[in-house]
Amino acid sequence: MNTRHSALKFLLLDLISPQPKVAPRSISALDEEDWATLLDMAQQHRLCPLLHWQITRAHANLPIPQKVLHLLGQSFKHATLRALVVQRELLLVHRILDQAGIPYVALKGAYLAFHAYPQPGLRPLRDIDILVPESRVLEANQTLLDSGLSRNERYPGIPEVLLKTARHLPPLRSPSGQVSIELHAHLFNPNNLKNQQTDLCAPPQFWERSIRKTVAKQAIAYESPTDLLLHLIVHAVIDHQFNNGPLLLSDLAFLLDHESIDWPLFWTLAKQGGHTRCCILALKLTERYWGTKSPIWPDEQEPDDPEFPQMIDIAAQLMLQGMATRQDLSLANEIAKHSSAISKVVWLLRKAFPPQTVIASIYPVLPNSPWVYFWYPLRWWRLAVKRWPEYLRSKQNAYFPHEAQQLADLKRWLTPAESP
Repeated sequence: MNTRHSALKFLLLDLISPQPKVAPRSISALDEEDWATLLDMAQQHRLCPLLHWQITRAHANLPIPQKVLHLLGQSFKHATLRALVVQRELLLVHRILDQAGIPYVALKGAYLAFHAYPQPGLRPLRDIDILVPESRVLEANQTLLDSGLSRNERYPGIPEVLLKTARHLPPLRSPSGQVSIELHAHLFNPNNLKNQQTDLCAPPQFWERSIRKTVAKQAIAYESPTDLLLHLIVHAVIDHQFNNGPLLLSDLAFLLDHESIDWPLFWTLAKQGGHTRCCILALKLTERYWGTKSPIWPDEQEPDDPEFPQMIDIAAQLMLQGMATRQDLSLANEIAKHSSAISKVVWLLRKAFPPQTVIASIYPVLPNSPWVYFWYPLRWWRLAVKRWPEYLRSKQNAYFPHEAQQLADLKRWLTPAESP
């Protein structure tokens, strides 16, 4: 395990936080290779605008090289311009769905960028996530297509199949081609819901709690701050095991600073979903780095477990795992669950011969069509030529075994929280 690499991860987390606890000597000690590693991590996780914001404000005393300041400043400008493009497309989607009488809420990043962060460019958006009631999401998809949006040819799966197996339908392109729009029927990954758990957005009370906020004189619908807080945490911790990056910390911090949370409701919803432990972990991690105003903790605010401090450190490091290897880390963790040779063979066969619905969610064929079987060779080709070679290359990375073990430890620790 490269201790220097871990130290750089912790340093980056300190630099993007507002707490001025970074010693100037720790910056002076960085060489060109260290800066290249820090900038690479920041770019992979969309942290450059936020890093620029903090080092020119909270950490203005630090001896940051001028070349680094210039690169971060350029990134901040580009992110600000990108936010204007995303805002335009968000307003377009709002008008189309509103005129069609289709209820919706814009999710996560759209609210955070335009209403919680001090500047929209600080919260870069890859795409726009829109939640529509499951009973109307296919109608919404067709309405957007009829209004000038288009299917992304890279995602040819059947929408009706993805409606039941995934959070969102295949992404759509905005008319300008600059932004992707994902229509969600679920907030949580259906495959992670256990013991007859229901999705957060399933009860009508979720929609009754939704709010409206003004963007360019238009009233955009969003999930309530309390629902948004739970959604952000479960998405990052349970669905992604922190691999979607440290923006989680600034997301939670700015949300908590900007909005009032109904804490009794929050902890009730967390307990119903079996998510209390993951919520405590994420909020404690945010408290460590951002010093936000403290939540009203539940009675079981910190697990009576000596591993909890270790889990805080593990979560912090997993947030900065390489984007190119995060799927491979999950795959390594999945393989490790199968101890016997027979178990591994069965698992490999299931990977090679998944249910027809899985094929239909990836390729443009109905699951009950006889043509579905002709798509299996394409899956085998992808596994043999692309997926497995990628995995084997990742295993050669010096950090891979340690990160894989960290991921396994985190999943084991979180397991009790996944079952209410």
